[in-house]
Amino acid sequence: MIKTANSKQQTASKSKFLALFGSLALCSFAPLSAEKNGFYTSIGFQYSMVKTTNNSTGYGYIYQNPDLVPSPSVSYTNGQSNMYGLGLNFGYKAFFGRSKRNGLRFFAYYDYGYSNPNFDGPRYNLNAYGAGMDYLFNFVNKEDTQVGFFIGFALAGNSWNNSGASNIKTTAKDINDFVAIEAMYGMAGMTGISAKASTNFSYFQLPIQWGIRANISKHQGFEFGMKIPLVRNYYFKSVVKDTTPGMKSVDINGITFQRSVVFYANYVINF
Repeated sequence: MIKTANSKQQTASKSKFLALFGSLALCSFAPLSAEKNGFYTSIGFQYSMVKTTNNSTGYGYIYQNPDLVPSPSVSYTNGQSNMYGLGLNFGYKAFFGRSKRNGLRFFAYYDYGYSNPNFDGPRYNLNAYGAGMDYLFNFVNKEDTQVGFFIGFALAGNSWNNSGASNIKTTAKDINDFVAIEAMYGMAGMTGISAKASTNFSYFQLPIQWGIRANISKHQGFEFGMKIPLVRNYYFKSVVKDTTPGMKSVDINGITFQRSVVFYANYVINF
């Protein structure tokens, strides 16, 4: 009877030891606190600089007499101006590794920006949209509080519109009308003059971004960052050439808009 009791006691002790060891092992592989995987959304204020270029290059008779070539009557001034707007994001974040400090998030976004560079000139409206991915790292990783950084990129589109858009379209149409160009030069019937104009109110964009993020509770957070759109495209471009012997000349006129740097502050809701 004594041996049986001792045997039962030893078995119970082994079971408790194994249970304790298993709990310690589980704790060693799973973090006691970490940011959870899940969906999130954010909304925030944006400030950026818009770079406008309005350049004309070329040589010869046409270039030296710019009034002979149709050009937008709306004045676009070279330089940089302020743009204010808002940004919306929706995505999913997932963390990996033993510490759950490293993660990725996948998101779709929409930005709106407004600029009035000269107050009495054309007003700019920008709609930017796309989808992207960020790498996340938390150097503070408590249960309801996390602080870290992010860096990533997006594949996006930019659509520009301004109060001079109708004039830009009309100018491009006039330049592409070969008969109108010939008549302008009084050279009807001659084939030495060629003209082409294009407008790109919407085009592909590749922004990169980075910043600091912090969750102050399980469902609320903030982030502060900056993004740089890398692609610059022509909003309007015209090329007029004259290959007539003795009259060879060319005029290239182009207008571009580009957000150079975007600073933003977002309020984040974690689901």
